[in-house]
Formats: sequence, structure tokens, C-alpha cells
Amino acid sequence: MVSASENQAITCYRELINRLQAGLIQPGDYLREQLVAEEFGISRTPVREALRKLEMEGLLVSEPRLGMRVRVLDYTEVIEIYEVREVHERAVARIAAVKATDIELAELKHIQSKFEKAKNNSGKMAALNQQFHFALLQMAKNRFLTKAVESMQRTMLVLGPSTLTDTKRANGAIKEHRALIQALEKRDADKAEAIMSTHLQNAQQSRIRQYQMNPWHV
Repeated sequence: MVSASENQAITCYRELINRLQAGLIQPGDYLREQLVAEEFGISRTPVREALRKLEMEGLLVSEPRLGMRVRVLDYTEVIEIYEVREVHERAVARIAAVKATDIELAELKHIQSKFEKAKNNSGKMAALNQQFHFALLQMAKNRFLTKAVESMQRTMLVLGPSTLTDTKRANGAIKEHRALIQALEKRDADKAEAIMSTHLQNAQQSRIRQYQMNPWHV
């Protein structure tokens, strides 16, 4: 049976993950036990457990006398993350083109419709983009690939705000998603993989521009 403290630690962990995803917590920000505990209305023990879990996942680093700090990636690490992401998600697109059901494709198109309607709200668009890529991952129906992609996605939380805050990138992502859906509907695995590759390379270029402009990387 899970104790009250363990439940609080899980809730705290999930809320901090949500804040990272929403950009409410930025790379370089400090997360101090006492302040988090006071905000969440819980003791420091479950907060400490949540922060340790985030540290084990590589999202936080411990700094002596200062506390836990959201990890700041260097330029090489950013490139490496996108290299790994492209390898994994190209495989996702290829497998999904073969395994996706008509119902799954209909759901993906529904997410895409909401994604396009949210083009003037970057926060909502970023959340729907995550849903889109998660739906693709579910289509691939490969447990080992799912674990690899989910691990990579957690690491990406410390990259900072979504690249979809850039209007040009948002419009590009909409077009790339549409093309990917068309390839999936045609069961064209080669085309789906190629489109995903272009999609992620464009995202990487946008991320690099964002990386160079943000103050926490200076």
C-alpha cells in the first residue's frame, strides 16, 4: 500500500514535470525544497523524494549550498539529443505506417485539427504537438521503442520553451504533420520516414536558433 508521503511525492513530481513541459520552470531555475513544500502545502520529505527522482532522470543537478537546479544543456548536448530523437522517431514513423489502424489514423487527424486551430496559442500548440507524437508512438506498438522515446522526451524537458513559439516554425510543423498523415494513410513507410526526418531536422534548426538567443545559455 502506498503511503500518504509517497502519494505526495508522486503528485509533486508530476506537477513539476507539467511545469517543465509548460515552460513555467526554465533551465537554470532553482527548485528549493522549502519553497516547493510551502507552495504545495506538504512537508519537505515528499518534495525531497520528487526532486531526487528528477535528478536521477537527469533533469536537475545538485549544487552545494544552493540546492537543486534545472539542468542547462550545452550546445553539443542539444545536437546529440536531436540526433537520437531523429533516429528513434524515424523508426516510429516507418513502423506506424505499417501498423496503424484506421481508428488510430482518425484520432491522429483529430489531434492535428486541434493543433492547427491552436496556432495562435503556442502553449496549447506545444501540448497538442506532444499528443500528436505520443499518438504516433502508440501506433508503432513497440514496447522497447516506446521506452527509448519516452526517456528521450523526458530529457528534452530541459531544452526550454517549445520551438512552436516561433510562428514560422509553427506553420512549418503544421504542414509537416499534414504530409506525414498523408503518407501514413497511403501506408508509405519510406515517405513517412523521410517526412519525419525533415520534420525533426527543421525542429532542430529552430531549437538551435532559440538556444543561441536565450540568456541561460550565455
